[in-house]
Amino acid sequence: MQRIMSVWIIICCVLFAGCAGPQLNWQSPYRELPSLKEGDIVHLPTGVKITKEQLTDMLGGAQVIYVGETHDNINSHKVQLQILKALRKRYPKKIAVGMEMLTRSSQHVADQWISGKLDEKEFVKVWLENWSNNFEYYRSILRYVREHKIPLLALQAPDDWIEKVKSQSSNKTEKNAEKLPQMDYEDPYYLAHIKAFFGKHPMGGLDFEDFYKVQVLWDETMAESIAKYLQGEHGRDKKILVFAGGHHVQYGFGIPRRLFRRLPIPYAIVVPMTIHIPVEKRHKIMDVHLPEIPLQPGDFAWIVSYEDLSDQKVYLGVIVRDTDDGVKVLGTLKNSTAEKVGLQKNDILKALDGERVQTKFDLTYFVGLKRPGDKGVIEVLRNNDPLCFEVTFQANPNLQASPQHPSIEVME
Repeated sequence: MQRIMSVWIIICCVLFAGCAGPQLNWQSPYRELPSLKEGDIVHLPTGVKITKEQLTDMLGGAQVIYVGETHDNINSHKVQLQILKALRKRYPKKIAVGMEMLTRSSQHVADQWISGKLDEKEFVKVWLENWSNNFEYYRSILRYVREHKIPLLALQAPDDWIEKVKSQSSNKTEKNAEKLPQMDYEDPYYLAHIKAFFGKHPMGGLDFEDFYKVQVLWDETMAESIAKYLQGEHGRDKKILVFAGGHHVQYGFGIPRRLFRRLPIPYAIVVPMTIHIPVEKRHKIMDVHLPEIPLQPGDFAWIVSYEDLSDQKVYLGVIVRDTDDGVKVLGTLKNSTAEKVGLQKNDILKALDGERVQTKFDLTYFVGLKRPGDKGVIEVLRNNDPLCFEVTFQANPNLQASPQHPSIEVME
């Protein structure tokens, strides 16, 4: 399992980073896209600018609406939420949402979230197991679908399918792959697109054939998940919004074409197009020269600027470990909030603002709810003596956060 997850993380990191840059190679036959302003919406085949209301009208003709994203751009997710709200208002009880970020095996968790049987903390725990990205980018969307009881579909392939597909020949279906979706490896534009990423950023010991198979697996699984839902009892009368990384929906050769092969129904692709990135964030742009593709990147481009959440994250700055006694402090980071208030090695963290801290995840979750300038009270045991520390949380870009637990530093 560890090897599977390592491959998953490597591939995700490459494609996620690729989603961060401006799509300056995109073209519309009638308009220079980089000249558009934030908030503009343009119909790509004609270059005509339209309003949000007109976009909602036009999306009404589709049963599947793909809304791409840059995973770490909060403005992409604001576009997704605006479209979701507009369509729910226009078509009450007829909207479902499918998300790349949840695996099929987590569908019961998604159902419990929507029904209100699962609280946010428990849902976030599963989210982080499925997805390494910060839950905060998706919190508004997920709270909205919960509030309005909108069906939430988990689209992604289970982790154990990765090894299955790697052992499968690209030209035929093996017996050990009978549970896998029907795989199409022959799309020349999709292949060229994936090769561009792999060629610039090879995956260490992972060869291109395996890398490519996993990409196809993800898109075929998401397409199959959507098709089964729309053909099933609960999805036949629904429109489904699909929220996935831009590379899964742009040009239509990722999920859309693979779904259309299974279920030829009307669809539309909306791509939040990032054209303004602050200088201090441009290091996130991958140096990849994508091939020219004779396809429109989507039906509509919604112009956004780039804004991540790095300035809103706070860091306690502790190195911790789960022990039989509780969450034990192994050390504090220099100039961190933890050091300034006097937390010490071997302290046992017991609570934050009265909420019990029993695991590293508990601490991560509660700290993650804070913003720079927020205050809090940390309760600890030091040599079995209870102590309380009043803290003011701060953002500190000089502290290096763990990728698995971005709010605190964690040592296993």
